Amino acid sequence: MTRDWLDEGLNNFTKRLSVDYDEMYDDIMVSILYADVGIIEGTLKGLSTGHQLTIALQRGKPILFLHRTNNANSQLVMLRGAHSDLISEHEYKSDTEIPGLIENFLESQKRGKRTRFNLVLARKEQQYIDWASYIYGKSKTEIIRELIVARMNSDLNYRKGLRLKKSL
Repeated sequence: MTRDWLDEGLNNFTKRLSVDYDEMYDDIMVSILYADVGIIEGTLKGLSTGHQLTIALQRGKPILFLHRTNNANSQLVMLRGAHSDLISEHEYKSDTEIPGLIENFLESQKRGKRTRFNLVLARKEQQYIDWASYIYGKSKTEIIRELIVARMNSDLNYRKGLRLKKSL
């Protein structure tokens, strides 16, 4: 965890303490930037939850989105509009299911560890990535990944190499 805010939030709520929302927002944004993954409990609707989800996705963070089964107040409607392979959505009926869902999600993220690297683009290439990101409502990382996957899928030499590797 990059930020344990539950006890502080509960204390502020029960004692009706004032909250410095600017500081809270800054803390949340820093936490998202430092996190490797995000876990959102979206049973109750909230604009701030959607905003945090958007920021995390823009930063390429995998998200586990949890919500109770058949909850009319769920943030799920907003999630349906977010088309990203970085989101894993799971329903649960009982709170006892949550630890297992989190454990499975975290384990799945270990296997597919990602590599970060710098990419130098010509201006025209950057303009395309910026344009595609805006038009398709995806992060620049998602656009680049999709381009790479499309190339991988159409590259006969690469596919032949994979078949040879599997047969060894």
